[in-house]
Amino acid sequence: QMQLQDERVTEEIMREREEEVRKINKGMHQVNEIYKDLANIVSYQQDQVDEVEEHMESANKNAESGLKQIEKASAKSDQACIIS
Repeated sequence: QMQLQDERVTEEIMREREEEVRKINKGMHQVNEIYKDLANIVSYQQDQVDEVEEHMESANKNAESGLKQIEKASAKSDQACIIS
């Protein structure tokens, strides 16, 4: 009878361990899904950052071009004043 009781205790311990392993496995799958979601978010944000960078470079080129045109206009304006 003692042996039968020991076997029952052992079976119960094994069931508890199996349940804990299942919980751990489920948790690992959830963490994996979170990492996948995070990777997607980071990728999407990187695309947006790249787009902002492209706009900044374009704006910088336009500003430089505008400055050159203003300098040319200013030089021509100074010449026009001297001639008059």
